[in-house]
Amino acid sequence: MTLLLGGCAAGAPGSAPGVVATASGPAAPAPVPGTAAGERLGPGTHSLQVAGEAAVVLVPERPNGRLVVYAHGYGADLGALADDEAFGGLARGLVAAGYAVAASDAGGDAWGSAASVDAHAALAATARELTGAGEVFLVAESMGGLAGAQLVTGRRIAGLRAYAGIAPLCDLGSVYGAFAGSVEAAHGADVDAALARLSPVRLDADVPVRLWASDEDTVVARDRNADACAGQVLADGGTARVVAARGQHGDPSHYDLDGVLAFFADPAG
Repeated sequence: MTLLLGGCAAGAPGSAPGVVATASGPAAPAPVPGTAAGERLGPGTHSLQVAGEAAVVLVPERPNGRLVVYAHGYGADLGALADDEAFGGLARGLVAAGYAVAASDAGGDAWGSAASVDAHAALAATARELTGAGEVFLVAESMGGLAGAQLVTGRRIAGLRAYAGIAPLCDLGSVYGAFAGSVEAAHGADVDAALARLSPVRLDADVPVRLWASDEDTVVARDRNADACAGQVLADGGTARVVAARGQHGDPSHYDLDGVLAFFADPAG
């Protein structure tokens, strides 16, 4: 089974204990071969390099002015956009509804490393420039949630309206025993510090949150992750909801196109 990890958040200076901030400010858009300065991408699939990472941007036939940035899970890469049985089906539905969708390899199995956060921030800035999107929505799956949360709380994405998590990982310590080797490879000598600041990570309550999670998930336990993450946002006065999915980690019920579209249409609803 391919494991797709995504999740919750870390924060900004002066925020609550355990909140983590990486470098602030928008990243400079990366050039796309064959695209002149200021030129927008046309409909279709566009491959590019952003911050030294392979990336892809899907542009709809009839753009609605909105961009979705996707943070992939463990064992995956930007190719998740083509996986019919998982996020790929959701991505196609988003494109059909007028959303541009962007993804990056972002360091592979990076477990919320600063480099992966930077890569996603650069992708968001580049894709927003190239598509002309005025609003941005973040979707993080399992492991990708560790980076996703830091993007939210560090205010790394201009125009961010809402954050959706698919079986989101909010507590790195909750999976460390099963993935210690991979986590240590990602964080190196900083692994102890990463565990301290990402167990759990925190979300900025100013950004509405919706998370899909299952009580039957034995990989990313809902109580230590989605429930804890949403509870923190609610306690801080924000908008958060956990939608009950079924089955084990990666079950198709987590990829709820109608629910995601409804959330993006009215994030505070």
